[in-house]
Amino acid sequence: MNKSLPQTVVRVSHPATQAQAVQSVQPVVVPTTQLRISLSQLTTLRWSLAEELLQLKTSSYDAIGLWRPKIAEVGEELAADMIRESGLGVSSLSFVGGFTGANGMSYDDAIADARDAILDAEQLGAENLIVVSGTRNGHTIGHSRRLLKGAMSDLADFAGLHGVRLCLLPMHSFFADSWTYLNSLDEAQDLVEQLQHPQIGLAFDTYQLSHEPRLIERIPELAAMTGVVQISDGRQAPASAAERCIPGEGTIPLGEIIRAFQRSGFDGYYDVQVWSSAGWSGDYQQTATTCREAVLRLAKHPVALSR
Repeated sequence: MNKSLPQTVVRVSHPATQAQAVQSVQPVVVPTTQLRISLSQLTTLRWSLAEELLQLKTSSYDAIGLWRPKIAEVGEELAADMIRESGLGVSSLSFVGGFTGANGMSYDDAIADARDAILDAEQLGAENLIVVSGTRNGHTIGHSRRLLKGAMSDLADFAGLHGVRLCLLPMHSFFADSWTYLNSLDEAQDLVEQLQHPQIGLAFDTYQLSHEPRLIERIPELAAMTGVVQISDGRQAPASAAERCIPGEGTIPLGEIIRAFQRSGFDGYYDVQVWSSAGWSGDYQQTATTCREAVLRLAKHPVALSR
């Protein structure tokens, strides 16, 4: 069973204005108390789960985002006990997928792995399981879509029985040859709407989707199908898997994005995921504190609501 899918992220051992969404006559401040903020284990790669849980409680996070290889190091049962004792929620568990055979698994193997992950997600208390389709792997785009659609259909009822939502992760086209052929919001949204299953939704990653046209104004139609909003910043279009930066330090309109989700009634987790070669070798305590403060600062800016 391949619990490190995809393989692009490697755990390190050294120390480590888009268009306006709405116009109005009266500005309203969106309360930051509505935010549920999580920090992903992919931000703190060299920390143990115990270190992460302690720091997230100290830093007043609401939840943790889990990465399967790190949970496997501890064991799912012990990890679940540790998380329950911490009192933290679990925003998501990453990743399953590779249904096109691009990650060394057959379709049947990938389905079996995803079923195992659904059971793990239930045990760990994860609300969302992140799904990465896999690359086209030589298939036609039509066949790749059929494989993904078939897999989601096969898994959706099983996920529902265990209280887990399958969240498709569309990614920037830079990652088409390494992670997923699902490279636009339109493709991902169309698939979710075709499947029409309450356990199938989206993972909205700000780093992956910041280039999408009309992004802010599309959020109201996306919010209801979004299971988790993954937050990180970037200074340029993706050129590697590990060049994200702390919220507010890049050029992505994170404040507009967060406030648009709040206006749209999204009440799920905002999971901070700073995949950064520099950050992975830095001060994790400072990173955790800074990231949470940055999300709160961005979210409380005045916004305009239509009256």
